[in-house]
Amino acid sequence: MRRLLVASGSVLAFACGGTIGPVDPGGLHIEGSYDLVVGDVQATQPSQPYPPPSGGHPAIGQHARLDILKTGSDYQAEITPDFGTTVPMSVSFEKDGTVTLSGSVSFATGDSAYVTTSDELDTIHLAVGTDGKWSGAFTAEGQEMVFQGDAGYQSDATATGTVGADARAPELRASAITSAATVVLPWDELEVDASEPLDGAAFGSAISLVPGSVHWLTPTTNVDWVGPTSIVGYRTIWDDFSGNASLGVAPGLRDPSGNASTGVSTPIAYLDVPLAPEFSGSTAPAMWGAATIASSPDSCGTAATCFEIGPLDGPCNAEPGGIAGRLPATGTTLSITYRIRVASQYGAPQWPAGLGVSFATPGVAAQLASGSAYPAFNATGDATYDYASDWTTAQIAVGPASEVGFSVVPFAAAQTYCNGELGFTPVKAVVDVVQVKLDP
Repeated sequence: MRRLLVASGSVLAFACGGTIGPVDPGGLHIEGSYDLVVGDVQATQPSQPYPPPSGGHPAIGQHARLDILKTGSDYQAEITPDFGTTVPMSVSFEKDGTVTLSGSVSFATGDSAYVTTSDELDTIHLAVGTDGKWSGAFTAEGQEMVFQGDAGYQSDATATGTVGADARAPELRASAITSAATVVLPWDELEVDASEPLDGAAFGSAISLVPGSVHWLTPTTNVDWVGPTSIVGYRTIWDDFSGNASLGVAPGLRDPSGNASTGVSTPIAYLDVPLAPEFSGSTAPAMWGAATIASSPDSCGTAATCFEIGPLDGPCNAEPGGIAGRLPATGTTLSITYRIRVASQYGAPQWPAGLGVSFATPGVAAQLASGSAYPAFNATGDATYDYASDWTTAQIAVGPASEVGFSVVPFAAAQTYCNGELGFTPVKAVVDVVQVKLDP
């Protein structure tokens, strides 16, 4: 997917090759934009039993935009599945009267948390009529791959479908890319995607968050002639509202073929995140899921109260739970005093995620702090939590800003590793946070 962060005008060209048969390149009339639709996929694996994907063949029924541009006697061809990656295709002219596109176009779907299926079409044969235009049908060869954790299966695949003039309106979708499960924080990324290329300036001006003020990362020039487009943005003011908002795109955006989009609107329920000089004692941050205020010495040590996140099962498929707050920018170092307690059946726990602290400033993307990534755990003798880290004050540089937002989401970074390949031992954990503030 091409994001509209900077203008990119490069389009790869591929020269015609092969022996010219009945198809005369000079007599072709194929330049333009087309809608390619996959009608059927057949997968075979003669060498070993093939486990069919539980969600079916992902390419069936899928659309892809085919763009053909003639430059002199050569043709450029690029294919873009809806909201997918643009793939340059080489063009050749075959003796059987077809035009062949060669590359690797992928259609993928996630059947579950640990199963992903993809259909990849490497060679697409397009029939040409006597008028030099597409006859409306194509055949293709490639492979289908099923990944289940660290196990993968591959089969040969063939596909059939149709190709016709691009008469589809661009599809739009708008969403908040959340940094914590079940809640949307004020600094979470907003993203609006189009399935086809659009004028960047028009696209950016059609987007709105109501209510709310957003810095949209839009280009100053038009987009390329191919590919989907994506615009991201970040709220510039966090206290202008809390609660419900609507992220929308006005209708009437046109793709290069002149097809106009319909409008789209997505409701977004923001978490109300408080602003305070610091969070400790009776000043509580926003909390969700398995998070609460605690006051026992077992949780808080020598402090009178603390914020307890957990117990959470992790590091993979952890239940939602976390805290978040906003701090006036009186300093440039985020200071968090915390401890992690763990119940582990197999000795000192593996801990790939650290504390899970993210920080943000208005108008820019949040960052996952890399400090204190691997705390050391010691045996405690406690009947419930047999390992714990020492009480630690993490110092995280956040830089100057008008305001700093933070969140603590245990196991947030672990999801990168939770694909079944590394096999982290499950643990039950509690994170105790005594104080969050900004230091000079």
